[in-house]
Amino acid sequence: MQTPVLGLLMVVAVAEFLIGLVGNGVLVVWSFREWCRKFKGSSYYLIILGLAVCRFLLQCLIMMDLSLFPLFQSSHWFHHLDILYAVVSQASLWFATFLSIFYCKKITTFEHPVYLWLKQRAPCLCVWCLLGCLLINLLLVAQVGLKLDSPSQGNSSLPYPLSSWHYQKLLQFNAGSWLPFMVFLLASGMLIASLYRHHRKMKVHTAGRTDAQAQAHITVLKSLVCFFILHMVYFVASPYAITSKSSVDLTTVFLSETLMAAYPSLHSVILIMGNPRVKQACRRILRKIACAWRS
Repeated sequence: MQTPVLGLLMVVAVAEFLIGLVGNGVLVVWSFREWCRKFKGSSYYLIILGLAVCRFLLQCLIMMDLSLFPLFQSSHWFHHLDILYAVVSQASLWFATFLSIFYCKKITTFEHPVYLWLKQRAPCLCVWCLLGCLLINLLLVAQVGLKLDSPSQGNSSLPYPLSSWHYQKLLQFNAGSWLPFMVFLLASGMLIASLYRHHRKMKVHTAGRTDAQAQAHITVLKSLVCFFILHMVYFVASPYAITSKSSVDLTTVFLSETLMAAYPSLHSVILIMGNPRVKQACRRILRKIACAWRS
C-alpha cells in the first residue's frame, strides 16, 4: 500500500519540478537580459533574478531530498544538504519580501515622514538586511557543521541520536524566517491601506472611470495573496518533512516535501502570469523550444 502512494507523490513532485524548471528558467533568462540592458534602476530585475535562482536551487534540493533520502538516511553529508536547504529557503523568502517592498514603494502614495524616509532608503536597507541574514546563516551553519563533526556525537553511522539533535537544530534554524515574513505582511498591509485610501478618493472624484492605479494595486495584491497561501502551505509542511526523517516515516516525508515543492514552482507561474512582458517572453521561449524539439 505504501509503494503506490510514494510513487504517486513522486510523480506529482516531478511534475511540480518540471513546471518550476520552466517557470524559474524563464524568469532567470528574462530578468538577467533586462538587467544587462538597464543597469540603472534595475533593482526589480535583480530581485526577480535572485528570487528565481533561489527557487530553482530550492526545487533541486527538494528533488534531491526526495530521491536520495530513502537510500542515504544515515549518510553524514546528507545532514549538511538539509542545512544548505534551510539557507536557500530563507534567502528565497528574503527576495520575496524585497519584491513586496518594491511593489509597496512603487504603488503606495503615503505622505508620512517616516514612510518617506524609509522609501528613500529602502534599497540600502534591503541590502543590509540580506547581508546580515547571510552572515547569521553562515554562523549558524558553521556551528551546526562543527557539532556534526564533533567526536562527542559518537558513531556517525548511527542515524537516530544524530538525527534527533540535527533536525531540532534545523527547526530552530528555520525559526529565523519570522523577520522577513513580518516585513512581507507589513508591506502587504500598507498596499491594502493604500488601495482603500485611493478607492475612497477616486470614488468621490472620478466615479465610473477606469482606474489604472487601483488595477495595479489589485494585481499586486493578488500576487501577494497567492504567495502568502503557498508560503503558509510550505511553512506548515516544513516541520513535518524535517521531524519525520528522524523516525524515517517515508510517507510523511514524501507528502510534506511534495506540498513544499508547490511553493517554488507555482509562485514562478504566478509571477509570469502577472507580468505581460514576462508572459510574452515565456511564449517566445516555449515556441523556440517547441520548434527545436520538432526539428
